[in-house]
Amino acid sequence: MRSIYLIAMALGMVAVWLAGDLRAQHPTVRLPDKYPSPTVKVPAAVDQFDADYSWDANTLTGDWFDLRSELAQCGIVFGGRYVPILMNNHTGGFDTGFFGGGPLGITTTIDTERLVGHEGGTLFVDWEFFSWYNGRLPINSQFDPTGTFFGVNTNLPNGNTKDLNQIAQLYYQQAMFSDDIKLSFGKIDGNVPFAAIQAAAAFQNSITMFTSTLRGFLPTYQNEATALVVSAQLSESVVGKFGWFDGTTAAFNPATGQRGPATGPRGLSTFFNNGGNWHLISELDVAWQLDARRPGSLGVGAWVHTGLTSTSGANTNGVSDVPGWYTQWQQMVWSPSADVASEGGGIAYFGQFGWSDPNKNPVHWSLLTGVSATGVLRNRPEDAAGIMFGYTDFTSDPGVFQSTRRNGLPGPTSGHELVLESFYIWQWSSWSYLQPGVMWINTPGGGDPAPLDDDFLTYLLVGFEL
Repeated sequence: MRSIYLIAMALGMVAVWLAGDLRAQHPTVRLPDKYPSPTVKVPAAVDQFDADYSWDANTLTGDWFDLRSELAQCGIVFGGRYVPILMNNHTGGFDTGFFGGGPLGITTTIDTERLVGHEGGTLFVDWEFFSWYNGRLPINSQFDPTGTFFGVNTNLPNGNTKDLNQIAQLYYQQAMFSDDIKLSFGKIDGNVPFAAIQAAAAFQNSITMFTSTLRGFLPTYQNEATALVVSAQLSESVVGKFGWFDGTTAAFNPATGQRGPATGPRGLSTFFNNGGNWHLISELDVAWQLDARRPGSLGVGAWVHTGLTSTSGANTNGVSDVPGWYTQWQQMVWSPSADVASEGGGIAYFGQFGWSDPNKNPVHWSLLTGVSATGVLRNRPEDAAGIMFGYTDFTSDPGVFQSTRRNGLPGPTSGHELVLESFYIWQWSSWSYLQPGVMWINTPGGGDPAPLDDDFLTYLLVGFEL
């Protein structure tokens, strides 16, 4: 598998040299997502419905003999993304070696005004497929050998099955009152409207996607859930959001010792009959501009997971009504121009802090902070880079949390998991990128004293917009 690293790296270097300045070569192409995520999907952008949108320049498969652009003008946009993820754990954890997989996502966005004349409506469908490249690894018999509690890569499924094949999102959104109010109902990824930091989206460790306190509770990939989400533009710079999600993925039955059923492979059924297992979350976002080159934002959120949920400790009766709150921030500290800043380009400082009840949640609190940059290189304006620090503090309650030893038996409680990660994104073209990165995890899986040695990983992503 190491040969895959070398071949992909060599191809990427050649492509970068050949591509040069993408904006200079194709001044009319839509700028690529500067912080791409393999599995986070949102409805198509407004410009993709326009007649002059360049499908040939922006996608691998092109315009399908003009069919794609004709459908888009009628209100139907198809999108696709495939991102091979290649990771290698060189030291520590349960075991060392290669692991990874290939998430494939196909999306359909329907603009009801263009299609049938109904103003403000959007129907979004997101189908996700994932297949592991490696088999189960020794000792813990998992696909991921690192032993991390929160997740070494947010795009790798947490389960122990070889493949993932499901409709991840299927919802309808209605905008009202000049788009100031938006109502969405259906199967939704909770990490799109809540607890997400745009400048941190290209990192791979799961703590960069949402606070560690939400692990196992927030309905997100690969267990998106049916929900009602309300978003309100309260003023020019203030947005309020509320989500009412089906929480049966985390539901616990003490009689059987089982969790779930998981919402990922399911539709509406458990939303209307889930025994009171809900995930309720709200967030208030405030945006500002220190000047034209330095926009910033702050978000404050609170959540509660109702019903009975299991623990990661010796308590076999479960806990009920797990609460938490978080705050997150993003500030552009430098940008080469106001135009670049308006596109999200520049050097951004970001962070997030989350807290939960240590008598109910394995994670007491977590902290994320880091810096990412894109659009700052004159000849490579689509490239991006970042470095981050994450810290997860575990509860000292053995009933709620116990670490796992290499032999699979329960280990010490308390402790922490600390992660450092850095990456660089080479944008080959407007539809493909190469992302190498490194990651170090101190005391993966927690425990004091820690039962597992530190992980040191390297990884490579090769992304394609289809």
